[in-house]
Amino acid sequence: MKAIILINPSAGRQIILRELNAVYDAFAATGDLPVIELTVSPDHAAAALDRAIAQKPDAIVCCGGDGTLSATVDRLLSGGADQPLGYIPAGTTNDFASFLGLPKEPGRAAERIAQGDAVPIDMGRFDDRHFIYVASFGAFTQTSYTTTQSLKNSMGHLAYVLQGIKELPTLKSYAVRVETAEGGLYEGDYLFGSVSNSTSLGGVIKLDAAQVDPDDGKFELSLVKRPKNLHELNRILLALMGGKPDEELITFVHTAGAAFTCAEPMPWSLDGEYARGGTDVRISVLPGALRLFQ
Repeated sequence: MKAIILINPSAGRQIILRELNAVYDAFAATGDLPVIELTVSPDHAAAALDRAIAQKPDAIVCCGGDGTLSATVDRLLSGGADQPLGYIPAGTTNDFASFLGLPKEPGRAAERIAQGDAVPIDMGRFDDRHFIYVASFGAFTQTSYTTTQSLKNSMGHLAYVLQGIKELPTLKSYAVRVETAEGGLYEGDYLFGSVSNSTSLGGVIKLDAAQVDPDDGKFELSLVKRPKNLHELNRILLALMGGKPDEELITFVHTAGAAFTCAEPMPWSLDGEYARGGTDVRISVLPGALRLFQ
């Protein structure tokens, strides 16, 4: 397999830098020596990806966290490239990789790509930007991109939980109208909302694995009502972290897309990275848009 491997050396706890030999050997065992490039900035990573696409390898392999994967997928799909992608998770939480059951050890993940096949998987589009597994607003939305890299490196997953708890005193809700592609209409004062394709969101929120399918042409819409008291807030937190929606407080439906209208501009998070939302946002599901090695 001819592979070009693009690595974000700053991701996670920089474990990948200690595992480069194992990654290299996994692809070299196929008979073709891989090309490895360490990227030093988003612009450098984008340019490296463009060069890789032009060379048409058997696989472009992205190594980093959810944010690195999201940026890679967005550039691939925005440019219309039909290029099989491999993913070696090397971030702090790696929500999407956990959902897909990808190996956490870089060497094993590389072996799985080198010996596996690329299969179609659904992607999302937020206005004109692509995302891989979650677009969200409201409570905990800022958790991923406000948690410092040093805290992530030292505390791992716990860093996200602590940051989420720190946000609780400043909880803000939004008056939102949501219309799904199937004609469903939801209106209310929501603490949190998301359109997702994963069982773990931001390292804090969990969804029932039996309810989420990565290639069914549907994402999952979750809307959390503003709690009226501490008892309801506690019910919401237990439901979100336990993966069992509280039907009185949480709306949960499968959808091929949704349009959001809010009385005021609200910030969003796409795969853990900040995104400006505005008052009108349209999200659509792109069935089988990415071919991913699994």
